[in-house]
Amino acid sequence: MPEQSNIQSNIAWEIPELVKHKRSLSWYIISFILGALLLVYSIATSNFLFAIIIVLIVVVMILSAVREPKNIKFELGLTGVKVDTKNYNYNQFKNFAIVYQPPEVNSLYLEFKMPFRERLSVPMGEMNPNNVRTHLAKFIEEDLEREDETLSDILSRILKL
Repeated sequence: MPEQSNIQSNIAWEIPELVKHKRSLSWYIISFILGALLLVYSIATSNFLFAIIIVLIVVVMILSAVREPKNIKFELGLTGVKVDTKNYNYNQFKNFAIVYQPPEVNSLYLEFKMPFRERLSVPMGEMNPNNVRTHLAKFIEEDLEREDETLSDILSRILKL
């Protein structure tokens, strides 16, 4: 029987279900003005669907600002990844990448094999990226070419969305 003592059975940490950015008063003022201008434009051009979308975005932003995100458990096990109650087998993933640029970025990216599945972007917080890399490298190929976070993560962080 092979020696199993050096294989850690799982690595787990808690992640917020969504990143809650600290937004200044000026951010809210600029957002309100931009939203109002877009709403006026959509009504002026009789694009009522766009107006409804703007109103829905505002409602979602207000609700997300008021509500505290819950923490969910993220776990790397011996057979796959568990995000809260959802399980993914390692064979569903094409590769993984870790982007570590302290103090702002410490993220794990898991790319699905299915072309239309969005990649999992997981903040690692205080987790040691080397421990995560060592564990995942046993099961999935590492994407060594990815050195930066995704464009969507960059924009989300800069624009505080």
